[in-house]
Amino acid sequence: MAAEQPKQKLSAAEVERLVSRLRGTPDDAPSLEEAKALRAEGWRLVVAYCRISDDAHKRDGHGVEDQTRHCGRIASGIRAVIVHNYIDNDKSASKADVVRDDFDNMIEALEVGATQNGYPVDGVVCVADDRLYRGAYAYERFVDSFTSHPDRVYADDTGRHDLYGDGAEYRGLLGVAASRSETKKKKRRARLNHLARAERGEPVAGRRPFGWNTDKLTLHPEESKVVRQGVKDLLAGKSITTVTWNFVDSGLTTTMGNSWQLQTVKQILRNPRICGYRKLNGELVADAEGNPVVGKWEPIVTPKEWYAVTTLLEKNRGAGGWDGSGDGRRTPRKYLLTGLLRCGKKLEDGRTCNAKMHGAPARKTHKYRCRSVLDGGCDKLSRQGPAIDKLITHLVLAKLEKRDAERQPVEETWADEPKLEAAQRRKTALEEQWHAEEMSDSTFFALLKKEEAEIKLLTNERKGWAARQETLRNEVTDVRAQWKDMDLQQKRTVIFDALEAVIVLPGVKGSHKFDPDTIVPVWKEESTR
Repeated sequence: MAAEQPKQKLSAAEVERLVSRLRGTPDDAPSLEEAKALRAEGWRLVVAYCRISDDAHKRDGHGVEDQTRHCGRIASGIRAVIVHNYIDNDKSASKADVVRDDFDNMIEALEVGATQNGYPVDGVVCVADDRLYRGAYAYERFVDSFTSHPDRVYADDTGRHDLYGDGAEYRGLLGVAASRSETKKKKRRARLNHLARAERGEPVAGRRPFGWNTDKLTLHPEESKVVRQGVKDLLAGKSITTVTWNFVDSGLTTTMGNSWQLQTVKQILRNPRICGYRKLNGELVADAEGNPVVGKWEPIVTPKEWYAVTTLLEKNRGAGGWDGSGDGRRTPRKYLLTGLLRCGKKLEDGRTCNAKMHGAPARKTHKYRCRSVLDGGCDKLSRQGPAIDKLITHLVLAKLEKRDAERQPVEETWADEPKLEAAQRRKTALEEQWHAEEMSDSTFFALLKKEEAEIKLLTNERKGWAARQETLRNEVTDVRAQWKDMDLQQKRTVIFDALEAVIVLPGVKGSHKFDPDTIVPVWKEESTR
């Protein structure tokens, strides 16, 4: 027997069409003449109000549809006929800035005494009070409009209620208070439940996270491979733009079926879930000793790799947002040294131009030239591009080979780990003394602040150390052997990481021979790398 297929979510337009069919005069309602005849026989003509706060999760309109059926049963129990359904789908009654259009329409009908189709209004039915109101203002509006005409009936799932008596206002305000209290309790219970599940390492996401199967625990083989490769590419020096295009080229979509955007990829790679951790309110969920709680799901990368990637992404964030530079297909970098070369031509006043040179196409090749006068340059120096590219590449690779021969090994143990462990033990001992009532509250909290500050400082230092070591571990050691396989952005990253600038001096006038001595590299100091 084939498994039952899960019910598909409706589009927003489809949900609105469903609600529109439910809204208004029901299909089985009597005609206006028939309704007036029933009214003369003692039947009441009532309107029903139906509302659900959140239909975003299932998005199928079933909540208000169920309520209309139940309101029909309530009406028949008080010898009434529903002549109009007022429906507000996916709208909160407790938020002041939410406009409930059909609630307002019902208030207007109660004040006028008839629906827009001319049916008299003898009362209101709904499944519960909190569908109608969650605040005092909405309750007062409803009661005032309801009692503007005599002898009306109001009923919900608990039975009929008299809104004309002296106790109606008191009962309503009690209902408002109870409703608000219940709303706060639900939110508080949800937060505590969320925290408890997080501390147990259980997945709490409502939607399947990209990289995992529907159980949110085991890895999706294709998706997790793309995420893992994205991390490795970033650590290898590729830009986030290139990584995003690799997500696109995989043929996969987000778990919501959307195409990939740069921001979406960054969110995935910065999410601690990929290494087995998780955040709550912007902080990693930690145990009593301050160590991150390891989730029950399979990780895609190691914590060290995740720390390194988040450090890289933060490093590339500019004052105005994320750095959009890179080798993206829409804004490709065509030339290796654009932005690094500086014009070394002497000007008439004796100063050096020093403007940045940019790449430009030339016959069968490219050249680097100084910017125009209007753009801050002198526009008087132009040099052949391939020769400069070849020379700078050779010099950088030779420099890196020398550096790699002298490089320090990757540290496997953080030197200050004992300090952090000691601070955590002191904090635990303080808490034990306090619980045992061996110290006053003021002394405890004063000492606790000191220890927590020390733990936070050391924890951040450990994160930075781990990120640096992971970067060293992923550094390309034999750059020359891998140079041909690098993309343009990777090559630019290697070169720009080694050089502060390259000064380009004018060549000998009339000579077409390239002179390497006119190209002066300015190396970065090791302490600034």
